Amino acid sequence: MSDIKSKPNTITLEISGEDITADKFTRSVRLFFDLINDVAADVTGKSKAIEWVVSVKTGSIGLCATARSVNGSRQLASKTVRAVKNGIEAIGKRTRRPAHFSDTALKKLSELGSITGLGDEGIERMSLDIGKKRCELSPASVAYVDEILGTETSSYGTIEGQLLALKVKGRLNFSVWEQLTGKEVKCFFSDDMFDDVIAAVRSRIAVYGLVRYRKTGEPVSVEIEHINIFPAEDKLPTFSDMIGILKD
Repeated sequence: MSDIKSKPNTITLEISGEDITADKFTRSVRLFFDLINDVAADVTGKSKAIEWVVSVKTGSIGLCATARSVNGSRQLASKTVRAVKNGIEAIGKRTRRPAHFSDTALKKLSELGSITGLGDEGIERMSLDIGKKRCELSPASVAYVDEILGTETSSYGTIEGQLLALKVKGRLNFSVWEQLTGKEVKCFFSDDMFDDVIAAVRSRIAVYGLVRYRKTGEPVSVEIEHINIFPAEDKLPTFSDMIGILKD
């Protein structure tokens, strides 16, 4: 955290890095607004009580969102911005679950902070300027979210199950109903895997990548590196087929 100058009730998303792709930039912006909108809804008790007036910071990739209460209440706008700042500070200090941060908001914050840890995808540094404070966002700064949501460990592994639900709005992902537990596991994939995923809809698959697990050992999500589609049961060789193969 460091001191900076900012307009009242304004949250500024700062992004820096070489070769930032349009995809990574738009994803960061989308997660940013998803996060502050979710917190605003929890603070006000309404989904559209706060609107964000957008401006661009001169001389950098800086997107400013100024809170404005629909009913004209400056107090409500200030309360919303403070809730965002206090919540991110609490996550960074690993002190407590922040007020007004739903599970959805925490997940958005975790995704936003993890963008800078995705290797050579262009974004080297990200921060939120709120009031007089700068909150740096990185995988380390949002790691406490895993503990709050009950996600403790991650390791590379394979998940098997049936692909039934595909989401193409926002970050590409689909759900697999894991074979052992029968529970849903979120699978995130890159654009270049899109055709393979479409071909796997309604099929039994195995995905390999970085798997995140709950403290109970149940898989939560996978950052997919490879996908394998199992053949349908009616296309598997029968016992008679196998005997024929052995005779040949």
